[in-house]
Amino acid sequence: MRNQHEPFYFAPQPKLGGGWICFKDSPSPPPPPDYKGAAEATALSQKTSQYTPYGNLVYSSDTSSPSGYKSTINLAPEAQQTLDTQMGLSREMGDITRGQLPGVAQQYGTPMDLSSVPQIADKAYETMTARLDPQWERRESAERTRLANQGLVPGGEAYGNAMTDLNQARNDAYQQANLGAISTMPQTYQMANAAYNQPLNIMNALRTGAQIQNPQFQSPGAGTNYMGAAQGQNAYDLGLYNTGVGQANSFNSGLFSLGSAGLGAYGAYLGAAASDRRLKSNIVRIGTHPLGIGVYEYDIFGHREQGVMADEVLTVKPEAVATHPSGYLMVDYGRL
Repeated sequence: MRNQHEPFYFAPQPKLGGGWICFKDSPSPPPPPDYKGAAEATALSQKTSQYTPYGNLVYSSDTSSPSGYKSTINLAPEAQQTLDTQMGLSREMGDITRGQLPGVAQQYGTPMDLSSVPQIADKAYETMTARLDPQWERRESAERTRLANQGLVPGGEAYGNAMTDLNQARNDAYQQANLGAISTMPQTYQMANAAYNQPLNIMNALRTGAQIQNPQFQSPGAGTNYMGAAQGQNAYDLGLYNTGVGQANSFNSGLFSLGSAGLGAYGAYLGAAASDRRLKSNIVRIGTHPLGIGVYEYDIFGHREQGVMADEVLTVKPEAVATHPSGYLMVDYGRL
């Protein structure tokens, strides 16, 4: 008989003239964790209302929400007044920004005018050469007078060398003036570009200034990790279950091995329970029984043994097969 509340059960041993055999039963597996409930509990634990000097964030029930809850933010009176004022200013600035759009569209409807860049460079060169021209005219006149006082006349070598040096110095001065005029061009371009983008910059300044800054509430955090707790409990329960199964298998294997060793009628009875195909692994057929069924070698309860399969015996000699209280098939080898 079997007691459902005890880890052992007893099977009759009729071949020994009555009595009972004690078997260790495998424990029942633990029920699966309620992952859905754990997830819902985790989400619920994160819905923590917050109360600050600036306002409150409160969670309440809402049947129309998928989560079943809703959050409501209520600002303190001063904070609400500040927000209303800021929203009003943002609205007015938004209206001004909208009024800038036609000017921006008109400005960017035509390409940027860069004519001022060379014009200013030319003007700078003219200004500098206006000062250089009289200076070099006076220097040339003075040089010719100096050469004449020395008795040097045009066409002579000394006269030609002196005038060449004078002209080179004058060319260098005008070249410096030209480079100075060119150096004004990047700055002129930047000024022209700034003037061209002025309408857009004004509109962007108004647009960014029109953005509303809402009060910030701290994140409620992860809350209690019920899901992790459920998974940990499940792992613990499975560990206990697997330990119990291993102990039961070890206990029963010691009993069944007696029958496999051929220890009289008691061993034959226990060996019969080991004839169920479901208890065996690494099965290899090594011969044929006189009844026409196979003879096999297999692993069972940690041992390598030989014998027949109960399901095959059923087909040729069913009276030699019985069902163990555990549900496995047994073979009475004495009848084979």
